[in-house]
Amino acid sequence: MTMALQVIGTGLGRTGTMSLKMALEQLGYGDCFHMVELMKKPERLGYIKQAQKTGTTDWDALFEGFGATVDYPVCLFYKDLIDHYPEAKFIHTVRDPEHWYESVKNTIYGAKPRGMAQILSMLMGMMKSSSLRRVAPVLMNNDALIWKRQFHNRFEDKAYAMDVYHAWTEEVKKTVPAERLLVYELKEGWEPLCTFLGKPVPATDFPRSNDQAEFNRKLRRLMKEGVFEE
Repeated sequence: MTMALQVIGTGLGRTGTMSLKMALEQLGYGDCFHMVELMKKPERLGYIKQAQKTGTTDWDALFEGFGATVDYPVCLFYKDLIDHYPEAKFIHTVRDPEHWYESVKNTIYGAKPRGMAQILSMLMGMMKSSSLRRVAPVLMNNDALIWKRQFHNRFEDKAYAMDVYHAWTEEVKKTVPAERLLVYELKEGWEPLCTFLGKPVPATDFPRSNDQAEFNRKLRRLMKEGVFEE
C-alpha cells in the first residue's frame, strides 16, 4: 500500500533510532523504515543508489508500505524529502556527543573482531547463504555512504567525527522549518514526542532497544553461525 510519509527522522545512527522506530510504530504510524528494513528488503537499495548518484529517486516506491522513516541511510537524504512530503514532521534524535562517538566506534564502525569497514569489504567472500549474499550490497553501500562520504574516511579522528556530528545537527536545524522539527533526546520520554506529533501519551514505558551490548550480542551470534570467521 502506498502512503505518504508522516514522520522523517534526521538523527544519525546510534542516537536512539531503533527505539524511535518502535515508538512511532506504537503511536500508530504503521511500519517505520530503518536500516533493518532495508536489510529485509535489499531490492530497494537501487532507489538509494539512484539518490546518491542523481540527488533524487522514486521516494514513494522506496517507502511503499511505510508511514515513517528513521536512521541510515535515509536520514542522509532528508533535504530531498522536505518538499516531497510537505505534511511530514521531522524528528532529529541527539545524545551526548561523547557517548554517541563511543557507541558508534564500538558497534557499527568498530564491530568485533575487526573494524566494520574491513568486515564489509570481506563479506561477499564469506557469505554462506543466499539471503546473506543479498544483504551484503546494502552493508557495503553503507560503508561507502557513511564512512567514506559523510565522515571522509576520518571517523577514527574523534575530533573530526564529532565536528561532523555537531555540524549535522546545526544543518538540520537551519534547513528544516522550525514548526516541522523536533530536536529530541530519548531520555525525555513520551511527552515531548507526543506533544509534537499530537498523539496521546501511551500508558506503557518508552521503548528501549539496540543498545551497545545488544548490538554486539547480535554480531557474536552471526559469528557463531559462521558468517564471519575469527
